[in-house]
Amino acid sequence: MPELHLRPMTADEYRGWYREAVASYADDLRRNVRFSPEAAERNAADALGNLLPDGLATPDHWLMVGEDADGARVGHLWFARRTTPGGEIAYLFDIAVVESARGRGYGRGLMERLEEEVAALGLGRIELNVFGHNEVARRLYEDLGYVEMSRQLFKELGTA
Repeated sequence: MPELHLRPMTADEYRGWYREAVASYADDLRRNVRFSPEAAERNAADALGNLLPDGLATPDHWLMVGEDADGARVGHLWFARRTTPGGEIAYLFDIAVVESARGRGYGRGLMERLEEEVAALGLGRIELNVFGHNEVARRLYEDLGYVEMSRQLFKELGTA
């Protein structure tokens, strides 16, 4: 496992991440929810804007950058403290490994650092969503012991 540590995202990094996050989420909405490109972009921007109204200063949200032993950025993650009927949890909104660093264990490392951060906050549970097409992430989460909570399905009838 490569060495990896987390640090808070900077304001400059946040601006670039935000643009990428909106585009990535809009792509997921187009692929999985079948939104038009315009509706997907609007919906993604609205969702992130509502979740992070104060950007990096939004209370109970952590945006972190993962760096390797040489200080090179290898990925990022975003999680928040959430209150659910079962109590307070950490919810992982976004995690990604930069393309040039993929396949070298950094995704697993980011998840392990996330677990350390969440435990340090006194939270005992992490929840997340993963879209069905993301087989690599699904396998990683399952390998790390995450348990599927629900499944949404659809069938195209071809009548519309």
